[in-house]
Amino acid sequence: MHAVLITAYKDFASLERLVRRLDRGFFKVYIHIDRRSAIGNAEIEALRLLGAWVSKQHKIRWGTVTHLQALSELLRRAVDAGGIDYVHLVSGQDYPLADSAAFDARCDGRIFMNYSPVSAESDYIKDRYRLWNLFYFLQLGSRVSNRLYPLLDSPSRWFQKRLGFRRRRLGPFDTLYKGIAWMSFPAAAAAELVRDPAAAAFLRAIRTTYLPEEIFFQTYFLNSDLRDRVVNDDLRYVDWGKRYGSIPAFLDESDLQPILKSNALFVRKVSSGISEGLLDQIDAACFDGRRAGEPAK
Repeated sequence: MHAVLITAYKDFASLERLVRRLDRGFFKVYIHIDRRSAIGNAEIEALRLLGAWVSKQHKIRWGTVTHLQALSELLRRAVDAGGIDYVHLVSGQDYPLADSAAFDARCDGRIFMNYSPVSAESDYIKDRYRLWNLFYFLQLGSRVSNRLYPLLDSPSRWFQKRLGFRRRRLGPFDTLYKGIAWMSFPAAAAAELVRDPAAAAFLRAIRTTYLPEEIFFQTYFLNSDLRDRVVNDDLRYVDWGKRYGSIPAFLDESDLQPILKSNALFVRKVSSGISEGLLDQIDAACFDGRRAGEPAK
């Protein structure tokens, strides 16, 4: 079996369709819903009736450690439950492109994620990890903190640059790698990550960086004894252009052919209002025309 770990904060219709699409005989589904989300108890109960484990513990703020905390909770839950061979990290606006047999065949023990060394990035990117995000605890999303945080953070960054303060390392790792948090890896790799004191130390260290979720998994795996299993491909189809007011773009029916020609196991990102026709076409092309939740013929 494979575990699909989902973090979501809106668009319950897309989230529910995703959960229905995942064959419960093969996928265990673990979901964290942002505590600030309008998705309520009735919707959460509907997801649980579909067989998903659901939590609504953390308030997630983009660019902070809170998303990593939610993902870590889901990872530990899946590892402790046991009985899984692979783990897939996805958002509530993703959708699978293959049935369970294809997932089983293609997930062959490697770690699928995109990455690049931070050392090859611009100073603007490097400063996310060289400078201290001293007031990260104010990134709460409230009216007061939204006003207070930039008033404190901007001069803090200026003084650090002016005085030449820079980190030389983060936790146990000298070499940093960055990428997107959506990825797939073996359950054995997940178990090593959640139980390794070095991973826990690294997570503590990066809470005071900017965008910590972009370096946590990549840096840990590429500095571990699992590095030889890493493939620089996250198996996700994404359009990084701007469309429908979003980057990455919301996908629609015009994306079908590039999606089907891709090497991806998931697409992102989709919307119940924009992508319904595309998802119907994916069902037709990849799942014998069966709507999400319908049994195989």
